[in-house]
Amino acid sequence: MLERELIQNRGFRNVADGGEITGFQFLLRMPNYRGLWGSLIDGVSVDVGDLHWDRDVPLWTLQGRRFTLAELRRSTDVRWQLDELATITVPHPGGLAPGVHQLRVAIALHAPYIPAEFQPSVFPAERKVTIVA
Repeated sequence: MLERELIQNRGFRNVADGGEITGFQFLLRMPNYRGLWGSLIDGVSVDVGDLHWDRDVPLWTLQGRRFTLAELRRSTDVRWQLDELATITVPHPGGLAPGVHQLRVAIALHAPYIPAEFQPSVFPAERKVTIVA
């Protein structure tokens, strides 16, 4: 079941590749009132404390497939469904320290029915999240 908040309470963790911690992940729910094609996603900026990642840095996992933002923009068969969580992976060697962190995001989406000069729509959210050792 999805939580009401855009940043879900579960799923915040460091991730490893080959035994080495390479970054962290969290889960987002769709902020719009309906699903959206992957090519209309314009990224998510991420802030944790004093650290910042621009919208094009995080990786997206949708429908069990991982994408860079450039790959999502070129996609023709990927949708972020209303009832689907997106897994966001932020590259950060060594990950985040165990403890409570203030996570802030700004999800940028394009809507095909809104004039280009008013795009993208940005959905900000923030939440305290915890990395467990």
